[in-house]
Amino acid sequence: MWKKTAIIVTLAVLMSLVGGAALAGPSVEISDLEKHWARQQVMTAIDQGIMSGAGDGRFFPDRALTRAELAVVLHKMFELDYGDIQFIKAPEITDYYDDVPAGTWYTDAVMLMAINQILPGDSREFKPRQPVTRLEVAQAVTRCFTVKEIPVVTIMMLPIYEDTRDMEGEPAIAFITNTGIMKGNNNYFRPYDPLTRAEAACVFVNTARVIKQYRTE
Repeated sequence: MWKKTAIIVTLAVLMSLVGGAALAGPSVEISDLEKHWARQQVMTAIDQGIMSGAGDGRFFPDRALTRAELAVVLHKMFELDYGDIQFIKAPEITDYYDDVPAGTWYTDAVMLMAINQILPGDSREFKPRQPVTRLEVAQAVTRCFTVKEIPVVTIMMLPIYEDTRDMEGEPAIAFITNTGIMKGNNNYFRPYDPLTRAEAACVFVNTARVIKQYRTE
């Protein structure tokens, strides 16, 4: 009897460990993250399902994030939809852009960027493969919080960056800095620099934290 009980308990412990590992997210080996400064943040973004690798075991952490990639991540994180907007007919991507084909992995996300005015394109071009700048990310993330009416409470102190004074995107930079989502370095925000995929992982993990914090309060 004791042996049977011991076996049952042992199996229960093993099952709990397996279940816990599954809930913790997949363990993924990424070949180009070894000794990278953002390895932990990137792995967190992957484990949380925010970002993914290229399918060949690489993440390309130092490659610039594209506008299409940003659209897909924001769509997923903020669960973007049409909101209260009423359409006479279902919208199609051709209503907005000429350079975004129907049926791609980013089509729906780009269309919701347009409908919610989160990541504006240039006239009839979205330029999905174009690198996204740090300022564009700051503005897009800030607009997502506004569109989804997530009541973030923060002291809107203007950060002292030498390269963002009196610029159009300063309120978004203030929001994203004061929430801890994204910061500059050595008093510079580098608003027009491309955001790398590693930097983006840090931004998205921080964004997920803020979303969770204020959606559950």
